[in-house]
Amino acid sequence: MKASVIMPVYNGSQYLATTLESVLAQTYPLHEIIVIDDGSTDSSPDILRSYGERLRVTRQDNRGVAAARNAGLLQVTGDVINFIDQDDLWPAGRTAALVSALLSDSAALVAAGQVEILYERSQPRNPLDNFDTAVREFYLGSLCIRKEVFERLGPFHTGIGYADDTDFLMRRREANIKTTYVDGVTLQYRLHETNTSFYRSVTNAHLMAALRESLRRRRMKEGQQRDEHS
Repeated sequence: MKASVIMPVYNGSQYLATTLESVLAQTYPLHEIIVIDDGSTDSSPDILRSYGERLRVTRQDNRGVAAARNAGLLQVTGDVINFIDQDDLWPAGRTAALVSALLSDSAALVAAGQVEILYERSQPRNPLDNFDTAVREFYLGSLCIRKEVFERLGPFHTGIGYADDTDFLMRRREANIKTTYVDGVTLQYRLHETNTSFYRSVTNAHLMAALRESLRRRRMKEGQQRDEHS
């Protein structure tokens, strides 16, 4: 099973090399590592060039993370797709474990593992927040996805800010896409001051947009079902 990787990058120089090293350290052989540089203005392009032919880098004007992921999808030639953001980390055996889970269950189209939160913010943790290691399927970096999922569902939604990952989870559930689970960490999510989700009010607005999209789809489906039975 050929495993592709898609990484969107935008001004990620602070963490980019460490993230790439965690990708290259995977025990499962990677078919291709597709990097979409979404108009970076820092030293990210130089860092990417330093990896030579190990990466397939495409540069585009800044259009947002969902558009960058979609640009990567257009280039995929593998059987399964793995996403990672520019500042997160993969444990070395995560891809092998996820691919094995998919091979063991032909009906499963997605494999998911646990997410470990690496708290790196300067301010103390909010005691109301849950940072336990757990399955958090809206973090794309914890998943391995058969290519056919995108053939069924289409690309990521580019009109809801950075809630495209949450929207993707909702669409998978609405379409009854089967997910299989592995017992172990498949993503280390770095929580720091430069996360796009740092500002809670903006995050909430994007999540509400994703919820509205889900409601719209459900209402449309119910309307179609009523028409079919009328």
